[in-house]
Amino acid sequence: MKSGNKTILLISMLVMLICCVSAVSATDADNITVPDDTDVIEIDDTVDSVEEVESDGIDDTVDGVNTQQNLRGANINGNPVSIYFGNDGVLLSTAGNTLTFGGDFYKANYNYKNFIINRAVTINANTTDAPTLHDMGFELIANGITLNGITFDMTAPSGESCYLIDIESANNVNVTNNKITYVCDVTNEDYYNYVIKVRDSENVTLYNNTITATLPLKDVDYSHWTPEPTIDYDLVSVVAVESCYRFKFVNNTVNVTINNRTGDYPTLSSILIVKSNNASLIGNKISVQDMVTGEEEANFLYAIDIYKCYNLTIDHNKIDINSNSGNLTINGTGAAYGIQLTGPHTGVMISYNNITTANNGPNLGIYSQNTIGETNLTIKGNIINVTGRAGYHPWALVSGMELQDTYATVCGNTIDVTNVEGATGGYIYGISYCQPTGGDHTYIICNNTVRVPDGEYAVYLDGVIDTVVTNNWLYSALDHGDGAVEVIGTNITDTGNFPYP
Repeated sequence: MKSGNKTILLISMLVMLICCVSAVSATDADNITVPDDTDVIEIDDTVDSVEEVESDGIDDTVDGVNTQQNLRGANINGNPVSIYFGNDGVLLSTAGNTLTFGGDFYKANYNYKNFIINRAVTINANTTDAPTLHDMGFELIANGITLNGITFDMTAPSGESCYLIDIESANNVNVTNNKITYVCDVTNEDYYNYVIKVRDSENVTLYNNTITATLPLKDVDYSHWTPEPTIDYDLVSVVAVESCYRFKFVNNTVNVTINNRTGDYPTLSSILIVKSNNASLIGNKISVQDMVTGEEEANFLYAIDIYKCYNLTIDHNKIDINSNSGNLTINGTGAAYGIQLTGPHTGVMISYNNITTANNGPNLGIYSQNTIGETNLTIKGNIINVTGRAGYHPWALVSGMELQDTYATVCGNTIDVTNVEGATGGYIYGISYCQPTGGDHTYIICNNTVRVPDGEYAVYLDGVIDTVVTNNWLYSALDHGDGAVEVIGTNITDTGNFPYP
């Protein structure tokens, strides 16, 4: 045979081989049996071609769930979820007392959105098959539950309330070491958006959780008015707690980003605690960032917001709030308060916190008031840095702390206050009582370091009795030491203060 004819024959055979491989690959992808003829077709080549067709040509979604993402099958104790939960999401009586979650749980795969835990169980994460719940949460409605180490990825729906973890009438519950991402990308102005809700319970502990929340600001809803304070006023919160004796919030990290705003008084109380005696907030990191509300627009931001809680401890927390918001229209509007407390309350300790808060309007590091009932608290060892814009009306106030209390002891704090206007006038102080409330007001203020370079006084109290302001290191725009103190009232000691070096 001539060499030219050999070349033509070889080319013809190669073409035929390529055509055969392509044909078999396509038919195999259509579930047609592939002939077992390894003399003609290389098996490895065929499998590679099938994988390419599956990757490029087949829709990997079933009922809206991406099956490629769902290859880590949801399981509990290595078994199907249906062994442990009914079609309504309620824990089955045969499920046992320890549930180890693994894999990815997608809401679209179930008839329910929450796992309902109605008896004492421990829920853990499989450390080698780390579980993630996508748009699913838990309702904890029994005593003695532990929820530990789960990752949550929640996008709140429009037109309905959404609680990721809802604890109701459940004592001795522990929610620990969970990682939570919660996003509400609609204003949802008529519905509740809480990441965690706790109500009518005792000894609930939230420990070492990381919560990243993206939330809108909403009006407070006073249609739920009762003679007593209630969380029902607030439509948006990261953690909302009511009537929970010995609630503990310890070593958690909370990062809040504002993405929208609605209403005339757009508000967020990040950690909201109401009528919960003997509560403890210790060692947490709380950050609130609002770059949606602009300068000359008002918002009302509260990192920790407390109502009628006796024997409360707020200790060693780090709080940061930052916003461009606030204005001085009329009397001054806006707030970016680190800690707000409304009485009545006694036995309150606020100690060794680091509070930084900044906006372009009225602003306070700590605000406590006795408008609903008598208050008694101690504030010691805190580092407070407040930046805001002060005006010439008491409501246009910028201060390290405004204390409208019946009794308050303030010792050992370091306070810096800055007016973005740079002016030396207006209502700007380090420690103040300048917005009058009813009843008597008595203060012991000692051993604090207070610097207010843009204000007339470091300490300003108007309308007090039996008050002592001494042994403080004080600096203001106009004077130092005793000259930076103004106290108006009866039976006052306001000497023995030192110029700040």
